[in-house]
Amino acid sequence: MGDDLQVEWQAKEEEVQVRLTAVMAEDQYVAFGLSPVSERAEMLNSDLVVAYYDSTDGSFHAIDYTVTAKSECDGKQGVCPDEKVNGRNDASVIGGERKNGITSITFSRPYQTNDHMDLPILRYSGAITVLAAIGHLNNRKEADYHEDFVTKDNVILDFSSVGDNTCKQRSGNLGQKPRRYEAWAPRILRAVTNFTATIGPTGGERGYSATTKTSSWGIAWWINDKLIPEIFVERGQTYHFTVYGGNNRLNQARYHPLYITNSSVGGFSDKTHAEQQKERIFAGVSYSKMGMPEPTAVGSLCEWRHNGQDAWRISRTFEEYAMTLYPDCHDSHTPGFLVWTVTQDTPDLVYYQCYNHPNMGWKIHVVNNGYKSKREGGNGGGLPSRPPHPLTTGLLLLLLLHLSPLFFLPTLR
Repeated sequence: MGDDLQVEWQAKEEEVQVRLTAVMAEDQYVAFGLSPVSERAEMLNSDLVVAYYDSTDGSFHAIDYTVTAKSECDGKQGVCPDEKVNGRNDASVIGGERKNGITSITFSRPYQTNDHMDLPILRYSGAITVLAAIGHLNNRKEADYHEDFVTKDNVILDFSSVGDNTCKQRSGNLGQKPRRYEAWAPRILRAVTNFTATIGPTGGERGYSATTKTSSWGIAWWINDKLIPEIFVERGQTYHFTVYGGNNRLNQARYHPLYITNSSVGGFSDKTHAEQQKERIFAGVSYSKMGMPEPTAVGSLCEWRHNGQDAWRISRTFEEYAMTLYPDCHDSHTPGFLVWTVTQDTPDLVYYQCYNHPNMGWKIHVVNNGYKSKREGGNGGGLPSRPPHPLTTGLLLLLLLHLSPLFFLPTLR
């Protein structure tokens, strides 16, 4: 099925046994399952088994998943274990092995599970379209949205054939260790008081994961055209964030309120009450008279998209990578706003995060009033060799128009 994954299966009377062998790190998973669309690999609404090795105790796992949105599971939709959305885990681990960067896991699954979350494996129908992915586990040992490998072609397997069957890889790379990519230089924003927050890709192993040393689920905050920059602020100063993270509450994959917190993970809404009580929030959340939290920095969605395939592997610098993306703004271009006056008791390190999903933001360094910030060019740390991006320019014009209906634009020469 590719250079990084080999699939073997054996038909039994009531079930099929599958062995997945993949080149993957210890914090990664391999997913394999059924496409909901015949003759096309479609991740949305697919039925997957997510298999992984847990290095903490040396155990192997195979978990039944359903995919209802291209986002982390929020308990209702997303990339979710069946058991988390009122389904049942119908995958059973038979055995596993991890050696020299290669993980092999064998599991079984019944042809008919009688679980409404599962797609049936038709015992005698022959060809079935399958799909596979390799991605990172989050801190709950759940699958993040895939990023490293996914079936693109129409891969058809015949689960009705009796005996051992193998979907062979196209080349002999399975015995090799995963390639390591050099991280991009950190992005920094100093001496800036106005920020524009949008959504964009994570930059693979050179970007978010290399910077934070944690996994993401495919998207992250971009601040002033930079992927998760470190921001420096001063106590006693006021800062303004214009937020375009999405305001569709009915589609959690497109709903990303911004907030500022002491949590390096974020995702306040997905935490238990006890976890929320331990978190300190500095801006972006208000509370009702009943004590219920509500995000306040909610705006329409603007995001960076790829011109073709994700180019993080071939982009040696972040500047090169940014040039492969284009801005895509949705809905009414109505921004959300977050105004934050940094108090004297604010800790030295806080984070900007997504209220709805974990692991999308990064660090804010808080320094004393009068700290002499080193300026990095005239654009507050933006791309020095690149003119203002149309996304930033357009958002500023839209913001001015939004704030002042009588605003007059002079003729551009």
